[in-house]
Amino acid sequence: MKKTFFDTWGWVAIAHKGDSHNKAAVSFYRDFLINKGIPVTTDYVLAETITLLRARTEPEGVNLFIDTLLDAVKEDRILLEKIDEGRWKKAWQMSKKYADKPYISFVDFSSFVLMKELGVSEALTADRHFEEIGLGFKKLF
Repeated sequence: MKKTFFDTWGWVAIAHKGDSHNKAAVSFYRDFLINKGIPVTTDYVLAETITLLRARTEPEGVNLFIDTLLDAVKEDRILLEKIDEGRWKKAWQMSKKYADKPYISFVDFSSFVLMKELGVSEALTADRHFEEIGLGFKKLF
């Protein structure tokens, strides 16, 4: 099974019909699931996704989308990882190491830590930081 990291950008593009990448992201997601891919994400990414979707869309749609994702987690169709204390500390160290890149969010650093830990190299994102950080990650959009 292929694992791909799903960043906030990916989830928002899938959920928000008004997003300019919605059709392409939904098509990717559908094909990815058909081919038995496993989305990997974090509680931090999910929190950020909820925040952005609440600001951009209707509450009922956000609730349905997030509840559907949580059901998929329960059914082991999505891997939702927690940013625990150990991962948080590694993300903090990474953020200090890359102090010359203050535009990279702490959520992104926590994502990089998780991707390294799990050996996941691709991310459903258009965020250039995933490639810019120089850890061998590839963004899919």
